[in-house]
Amino acid sequence: MYFFTINKTYIYRGFKCIIPFLLVFTLSNIFASPQFPEQEIIDDTSDWIELDSRNSTSGGDRYTDIVSIDYFSDGKFFNSTIWLLFPFKESPNRQYVDYGMYIDSDFDPTTGFGGIDYKIEIQWNNSTQQWNKVIESWSPYGKTKVLYNATNYKNFYTAHENYVTISFDLDQLLNPKKYKILFYAETKKEEEQPYLVDFTRWVAIPPPQLIVSTSPNSIDLIPGQKKTIEVRVNSSAGYEPTVNLFTQNRSNEIISSFLEYNRLRIPSYGMATIPLTIATSPDSTPGPYTLFIFANTTFPSEELIKPRVSNMDYKSSIPTENIITQSTMLITIKEPLSFLDQLSNFWAKSGGFLSFFYGIIIGITPFIYKKLKK
Repeated sequence: MYFFTINKTYIYRGFKCIIPFLLVFTLSNIFASPQFPEQEIIDDTSDWIELDSRNSTSGGDRYTDIVSIDYFSDGKFFNSTIWLLFPFKESPNRQYVDYGMYIDSDFDPTTGFGGIDYKIEIQWNNSTQQWNKVIESWSPYGKTKVLYNATNYKNFYTAHENYVTISFDLDQLLNPKKYKILFYAETKKEEEQPYLVDFTRWVAIPPPQLIVSTSPNSIDLIPGQKKTIEVRVNSSAGYEPTVNLFTQNRSNEIISSFLEYNRLRIPSYGMATIPLTIATSPDSTPGPYTLFIFANTTFPSEELIKPRVSNMDYKSSIPTENIITQSTMLITIKEPLSFLDQLSNFWAKSGGFLSFFYGIIIGITPFIYKKLKK
């Protein structure tokens, strides 16, 4: 009895220790942002934009020319590397040099300023000859609130290397479940001169998905026959991409075409369908064939509005995600039906009705015969 009492005590104490741990673990997963492995996007070179004129230019500083971005997250921190065409300059002879990112933390263009809820930026202070790191929250009217400010910031580059790194704690952004980021690098030589900015495209986190399927997933045809199937497109909810569909097969035996159009705009709930007609030529060779269905997805470009100290708004169309995916469908061409097969199919389809009609005739024949005899 004493032994049992001791065990109960230990079990009770063990539960008291485990329950808080389980609670913290559960809450940390509920409120954490999505985890994802390293991703990469490529950016064109010599593609700066002059903000005052809003024109493209190739005259920017090469150490702000973005070549690519690598980024990943463990759900707690977001980490990125901005790869540059030329080595990073520790002491640039410029009034302003900035490396940063704009963040839409909720996929809602009505929150923040033009949809931008946060800005994270590493800034060159030409007066103090130091780099600073700033995290800001943006209001719908362009007002900013500083959430984090580190002066004389140094832990973001390696001397003479072609990259800078930017990371941040997702707690500072209230751990968004879905967000978008636009990377940029910019310079301004003198106060009266314009900013020259190199923007990347928007990237969505977690990366959006697109799935193409058919209903049914396989069909049987005979030479000269035609059938219409349904192509179903599913995307991550909330993105509303435009999808261009096309088909391809390695044989002339199969002819496929979308009935009205091959362009779909997926609604916010993430699913749309389109009919596809598949036909075989009259002299088709029997056998199995594979039809490839491709989807080229372009998520809508977004208008970026960027306030400046000169009170000038910058507005430009920035591309978002582009995904290409595919699906396959098995098409089996069978031998043409013989006369007996056609007769058998006809009877299988109409035999029940004919039998029913035949039964009625047999049933009323004696009645008709008696009437005629009278």
